[in-house]
Amino acid sequence: MVSRVTYRPFDEDDFEDIATILQEAWHTEVPSPEYGYLEACNDLSYSLSISSFSQVALVDGVPRGIVLARPEANRVQQSKRWFTISEGYFRRMRELEPEAAASYWRSVELMGTKNDNLLKATPYSTGANEITLLAVSESARGMGIGSVLIDAATTYLAEGGANRAFLYTDTDCTWQFYENHGFKRASTYRSTREERRLLPRELYVYGLDLSA
Repeated sequence: MVSRVTYRPFDEDDFEDIATILQEAWHTEVPSPEYGYLEACNDLSYSLSISSFSQVALVDGVPRGIVLARPEANRVQQSKRWFTISEGYFRRMRELEPEAAASYWRSVELMGTKNDNLLKATPYSTGANEITLLAVSESARGMGIGSVLIDAATTYLAEGGANRAFLYTDTDCTWQFYENHGFKRASTYRSTREERRLLPRELYVYGLDLSA
């Protein structure tokens, strides 16, 4: 049976399915599945709070992938509603697993600092546009969904006048995918042995020339 794949902007009814995709990809080394799901919900709601573009891939009507992006002009803006939702999930994380939540927050803060420093060392620190999230369910890999989503985001940014785009990724992600789609590694940070308790082994900034 051939699956039907369609694409449209994010709808709030997609939230649980997309959060589950994030949980399965990045939030498994946690005290419990319940806590891991809350981490994923916090991650997704924060990403939504800083993004102005979305595209969701549906396989037979079920969300199986998402891409989010924001142009340079919106990089300092946030959706207060989604940010408040993100804070609510973090409160629930602290209530359920205080130590795990504290470790998660230290990881978020440390990664934010390292990523900011990485970006400053690249041409993308000003005038660039960010792809803030890309995730595809493992069950939908190999269907070309990731390619369609990343193309949708870069097209959106280019049509808005952007000459280049960037994203953060790391060794916990399939960074090779971005290289296969024309992105070039612009900066690398190798975590120290102590930092690896909180961070992936390496952090990257990848960039793409949209004027080519």
